[in-house]
Amino acid sequence: MNLFRRKKEPRPARTEFEAVVAAYEGKLIVYVARITGSRSSAEDVVQEAFIKLSQHWRGGLSPNPAVSAWLYKAAYHAAVDHIRRERTRAATHERHAAEREIEEEERLLEPDGKEKENIMRKIRAALAALPERERSLVVLKVYENKSYNEIAEITGLKTGNVGYILHTAMKKLAKIILQKEGGDGT
Repeated sequence: MNLFRRKKEPRPARTEFEAVVAAYEGKLIVYVARITGSRSSAEDVVQEAFIKLSQHWRGGLSPNPAVSAWLYKAAYHAAVDHIRRERTRAATHERHAAEREIEEEERLLEPDGKEKENIMRKIRAALAALPERERSLVVLKVYENKSYNEIAEITGLKTGNVGYILHTAMKKLAKIILQKEGGDGT
């Protein structure tokens, strides 16, 4: 990973920056690879460190302990940032994969047109088997999405009675549907 090598052109005289790159690039790549666990990631991180050096270093640019310390610190922070980004990316990928898997499972569990029609027919038949008062409360709650208070206001019943009647009606509906499917209804 030489940042400044050009193909088929004569190499210009070494600049101060190139001297710093030549002095520390290999050592930094080994150092960062140990942190990230990946040589290619280390090369990217070290490149970031050298870019930061070129943008932010204000002192004399030559291989020396101050430049070395600055580069190691910049490389360390860039490596930590890289690891965090990779973890976030992996977590996001896993979350999206899990969401897609759930969506696929839900799609597979959704009944097809004929099966859905058959289910709706069973529900309508079971609903028709309920007494009128229970049927009207179920229709208001399930199909019209009314609250217990709204149903009480519409029917003139007390809210507690609405809840009790709906509970009883839903149990009856389940029992009727299970009996028609050959279940024991319990």
